[in-house]
Amino acid sequence: MNRKVEVLIMLAAVFASATADAHGRRYATVRVVGVEPIYQTVLVERPVHRCRTDIVERRVGSPAVAGQTLAGAVIGAAVGRQFGDGSGRDALTVLGAVAGSAVANERASRRHGVTLVDEPVRRCTTEYRRVRERHVTGYWVDYRHRGRIYRVHRLDPPGSRIRVLVSS
Repeated sequence: MNRKVEVLIMLAAVFASATADAHGRRYATVRVVGVEPIYQTVLVERPVHRCRTDIVERRVGSPAVAGQTLAGAVIGAAVGRQFGDGSGRDALTVLGAVAGSAVANERASRRHGVTLVDEPVRRCTTEYRRVRERHVTGYWVDYRHRGRIYRVHRLDPPGSRIRVLVSS
């Protein structure tokens, strides 16, 4: 081929790949020849969920047990109120209510049949564990322009071609 034709084809290719913006800056779309990710190690807190199942004993009884326990507390409080004076009287009232409810509950449980039931209860906790992770923070991109290799830093991963500034 004629040397002039070769030069014209080369110039046409350069002008076809380069475009200018409103400020006179020229850009070219070039072929990517290599990509190297840039990593950064960061400390991240990750939640770790731990669950276990405990067996809890639960008392199951009739409503009569609760009513008789309450009645025992009232009677015990009335009996305790009869003794002492001032703040001692208040303390004996409370003590009588506690003792009366305990005795009444025990007697009602025996009479009405309270049963103990094993019941599974799921208990979960969340702990936070610090772990190191590698994150990609950018890319070194090698590209070819006019027979030379250049390198540029980019935040997003490139495709097979990128647009670069060739003159400003």
